[in-house]
Amino acid sequence: MKQGALAFLVGTFVFCCGVTAAQQNTADSPAAKGKAANAESDLVVARVLGEPITETQMLSAIEQLARQKILPPDQLKDRNTALFKDAMDSIVTVILLRDQVKKQNIQVDKAVLDQQMQQIAKQFPSREDFVKAMASQGVTEEQLRKSLEDRMSLQLLVERVTSPVPAATEEEINKFYHENPNKFVVQEQVHASHILLRVDPKSTPEQKAEIKKKLEQIRSEIESNAISFKDAAAKYSQDPSNARDGGDLGFFPRGTMVKPFEDAAFATKPGTISPVIETQFGYHIIQVSELKPAGKATLGEARATIKNYLEQLARQKTFQKYVDELKSKAEVETFMSADEFAKRHPQ
Repeated sequence: MKQGALAFLVGTFVFCCGVTAAQQNTADSPAAKGKAANAESDLVVARVLGEPITETQMLSAIEQLARQKILPPDQLKDRNTALFKDAMDSIVTVILLRDQVKKQNIQVDKAVLDQQMQQIAKQFPSREDFVKAMASQGVTEEQLRKSLEDRMSLQLLVERVTSPVPAATEEEINKFYHENPNKFVVQEQVHASHILLRVDPKSTPEQKAEIKKKLEQIRSEIESNAISFKDAAAKYSQDPSNARDGGDLGFFPRGTMVKPFEDAAFATKPGTISPVIETQFGYHIIQVSELKPAGKATLGEARATIKNYLEQLARQKTFQKYVDELKSKAEVETFMSADEFAKRHPQ
């Protein structure tokens, strides 16, 4: 009812990893072939470090950028021109970073790579479903593995470049806290547990009434101290994500749960149990243990978050500087302008 190791740092570079995959996979897809074929040939748009950047790669990069950016209406009709420079910059960045991976002999541990592949496969009900999903995207397991290896090698490069960045000091943490009071406003929160009895959408009114009656009986047992809420949740609740924990949902603010559940939780006094309520999931009873009013997080409460943020920011800046230095030294040969590209590939 209520989500690697490098995601915070490579935020702006995740797209680059995507371009790496696109360079290997998308060029072979029917859509990419069709676009290149419509232009009569897949011309080289630019070259960096001797590696060509083709029209197909640019089209793939522009497509990915378009999914990430909200373009103003006047640019939507001319997307290929508007995103040409950013797409080129992204692909050049990936090429330069992959070159550094090679020069620094950064290699992904095979066992770690195997483990990551297994984790991806586990997200599907079966091996057959995993294979079908790859086929639907026009990707082979070998291509997926290579793409993942490239992504992980880039992550290792970022870690190597940013490892010398020092930890945030207490002075920096205190300064950030006092200069940014609006960032530490805490919403009203409730700490609640629940018991859920699910209702099939196809249930008749009579069947729904029977389920509701059962939950009302469970509530009565808890109120009479015949069983604790925690034990009742473990015994009866049909929410597998928290039944074993006594239905504990932890603290949550408004806006994180479905509306009927949220309203009931915030309306229930601490130490009491709500009446039976209905949501799209079924029938619930909610026990509230604590209600935290809106306010401001103390420095002690915010310290770890601030420290993490400042260190992430410092690493991101360090890596951006590293990339900028690589780009300043690289010679990029350009063979096609944004306007020329757009003429060959109109929207």
